[in-house]
Amino acid sequence: MKRVLICGFYGSYNLSDEAMLAGMINLLRSQSNDLSMTVFSNDPPDTKKRFGVDSISLQNSHPNHKIKLLLELIDNRYFILGGGDLLRDTVKTSIAKTWLNTLQQAIRFRHQTMILGISVGEIFRSETKALIPKVLNQVNLIGVRDTKSKLKLQELGVTNTIHVMSDLALEALPERGFYSQSITDKKIHVGISVSHLKERSSNVDVNLYPTFQKEIAAIADFLVEKYAATVHFLPFRTYKEKYHPTDDDYVSALDVLRYSRYANKLIVHRYFSSLQDFNIFTNQLDLMIGTRLHSLILTGGLGIPVIAAEYDVKVAGFMEEIGQKEYSISLQNFKKERIIPIIEKILDNPYNARKDILAGINTYREKTTKIQESLKQIFR
Repeated sequence: MKRVLICGFYGSYNLSDEAMLAGMINLLRSQSNDLSMTVFSNDPPDTKKRFGVDSISLQNSHPNHKIKLLLELIDNRYFILGGGDLLRDTVKTSIAKTWLNTLQQAIRFRHQTMILGISVGEIFRSETKALIPKVLNQVNLIGVRDTKSKLKLQELGVTNTIHVMSDLALEALPERGFYSQSITDKKIHVGISVSHLKERSSNVDVNLYPTFQKEIAAIADFLVEKYAATVHFLPFRTYKEKYHPTDDDYVSALDVLRYSRYANKLIVHRYFSSLQDFNIFTNQLDLMIGTRLHSLILTGGLGIPVIAAEYDVKVAGFMEEIGQKEYSISLQNFKKERIIPIIEKILDNPYNARKDILAGINTYREKTTKIQESLKQIFR
């Protein structure tokens, strides 16, 4: 068996990251049937149970844990970093440096190293700007999930070949043909994903958050009034029986309800125990209005029209890749008056809306072909 070590932000009870890991595993298994995978995780038992792969904690205070990590790096001939927005800076620290340090260790052991399904966020620290080309120019394979990220890496001095691929989460979804049956005679269901804006990037004005909440509530009220729609608030990052200490989508949704005139009619979902449960539920939606990137990716991948609340370059990058740039609205401009005409265009012409997004998703998914060919060569 070929031993592969996968490093990313896994085991943190974020449905987005779990979707990317599921897609990563599917992608790798489709290219080689003799792989033994181990995943770095913040909750190794949970990751092992969900995905049926070996798992080890990346951070542990036990004095022997660093030795255990070193042995894992030595034993695994292949090392993969991804997916997600792992290459970015925040006001407090360099997120990129944390992930690239582990990648550097794998390079020192002369392993086959890959970066798959990542995006490049805001880079403003000098140490990050110097480290990224230094490390990435030694990697065997690079796959980013949007063209903006590719151009950013090239600007930073990465001369290695950079492929654009579709987001890994799409590999966790089934291939989907066009939804041909009547979609006009059933009750309308709309999903909404909201998350707090704190510590996103220096470009995000946290003071916009209360205004954004009010606009989301007004949009939900409009959906109830005009379309008698059932509006669902869908959490991506939350715990099943307690609040997440830093960033809880369930709490964010409850905050929005304070500003709604129809709070008793809006449904706030507490938790989705698995990606499969989420996909089964969202398959009934007619529209997704999303802040979380993967609320857009997972529903768009099922052929469901999406409207993006664009808080980060990764959101804009995805919407451009699938040809839906006109439906990606910045937080500053995310007003009821701006969003309602888009909603009406989608819900009043559902056939065309679904046709357009499926065409965009299918074109986007075709970009993974180059990565698939490269993976076959590496594992061979």
